[in-house]
Amino acid sequence: MTPIHLLAVLLGVAVCLQGAVNGRLALRIGLPLAIAINAAIVFVASLAWLFAAPAQERVAEAADRPPWFLYAGGVFGLAIVVSAAIAYPRLGAGTTTVLAIASQLATALLLDRFGVAGQAIPWSSTRVLGVLLVGIGTWLVVLPPRSGA
Repeated sequence: MTPIHLLAVLLGVAVCLQGAVNGRLALRIGLPLAIAINAAIVFVASLAWLFAAPAQERVAEAADRPPWFLYAGGVFGLAIVVSAAIAYPRLGAGTTTVLAIASQLATALLLDRFGVAGQAIPWSSTRVLGVLLVGIGTWLVVLPPRSGA
C-alpha cells in the first residue's frame, strides 16, 4: 500500500468518525449550532494552513483564477456535514456509511469516465462489476433483519 492509498483509507475512517461525532453533537446542542461550530473549526484551521503555506502558493495569478463553480466544494462540504449529522443517529453508522460509499463509488466512476476530477478513466467490465458488487453488498447491509434469524 502506497502512502496515497493509506491517505485514502484514513479519509474513509475520518468521514465515518466525523459523521458519528457530528451526529452525537447535533443531538446534544442542535444541528444549526453543531454545524456552525464545525464551520468555525474548519475556517480557523484553513486560515492557519493558508498562512503556513509559502507565499507563492497563496496568491494565484489572474490567469489562474478558477471559474466560479469550482468553489462549490464548500457547499458540498456543508451538505456532507449536515447529511451525516442527521443520518448517523437515525440510520446508524453502518447503514449511513454503506449508502454513502455506494453512492460515492457510482458517482466516482462517472466523474472518472468523463475526466471531471482530472484524468479520464474509461469504464471496464471489472469496474462496472465492482460497482454492482458494492450495490449488492449495500442492499445486504441495508436490508432489515429477518425475524427469527
